[in-house]
Amino acid sequence: MSHKLDPEKELEYFLETIAEASRHVRSLLFILFLSSIYVVVAAYTGDWQSETLILPIVEAEISRRWFFIISPIFILFNYVYMHLYLKDLIKRGEMFYNLPIETSFVAKNYLGFPWILPMEEGDRDPKTRSLSRKFMNFCLDIAFWWYGPAVLLAILMAYIFQQDIAALVPYICFCLSILHYFMNSRFEKSTYKKFLTAYLSAFLFFITLTAVPAIPMFFGFAAIDNELLAATVRAFITGYVVIYCVFFGLPKTFKSDKSIRRKAAWVIFYVFLIVTFTLNLMREHQVPFE
Repeated sequence: MSHKLDPEKELEYFLETIAEASRHVRSLLFILFLSSIYVVVAAYTGDWQSETLILPIVEAEISRRWFFIISPIFILFNYVYMHLYLKDLIKRGEMFYNLPIETSFVAKNYLGFPWILPMEEGDRDPKTRSLSRKFMNFCLDIAFWWYGPAVLLAILMAYIFQQDIAALVPYICFCLSILHYFMNSRFEKSTYKKFLTAYLSAFLFFITLTAVPAIPMFFGFAAIDNELLAATVRAFITGYVVIYCVFFGLPKTFKSDKSIRRKAAWVIFYVFLIVTFTLNLMREHQVPFE
């Protein structure tokens, strides 16, 4: 049996659900911040050559290997779980914003997110968005979406050179966090951001293979030595610079509204980088003839 609510009570109930979802997101974000700081501090303290790790504050001694297996999974779970409530909060906020109602005394958008500064009407369009709002969106993007992957990357770098196959766990968690970002983030994912994320993931995977010889040996390949590592790192850096200049830097310069003189200066700069880094790459990989 259903009951029809009074319009005022229905709106009041809807605003209460928004406030409740907002409180959940705030609490989960706070828990993610605290747990992440604690895990990173613990990961970078103590003797890195020891098989055990003493947790700060509680001073409990645990296996270093199990710490780097469990902690990234725990951070990834908190990161994804928070976004379940965040997506619900964003959806409810958009529904409330689109309701054909008017409010007095305070603007309607100030009732939607009790602990996040609301967006003004002119800031909804990226073309007319103020500089302060752009900075706020940048901070929100880092806090809600990039903080989790950054922490997982810090955990990975703290254990990647221990030559333990367990380093695959923080690497996989980091890649899953990036995948989750692209599938769920409401922020615009430009082609460059997608390329940079894929390129960084591939580079980290190679570093993981190098740092953990057991991984390539498990698949029947020889371990990567330091000489090949140095050459490959230089190739990754050179390849990134060349790809960026050719596919992103030059097209962006040509489409910009800059003056002809500034465009010419940037084009010359990008061409110089392309030629320099390409010649260095060819010089490193050339085959000597006898």
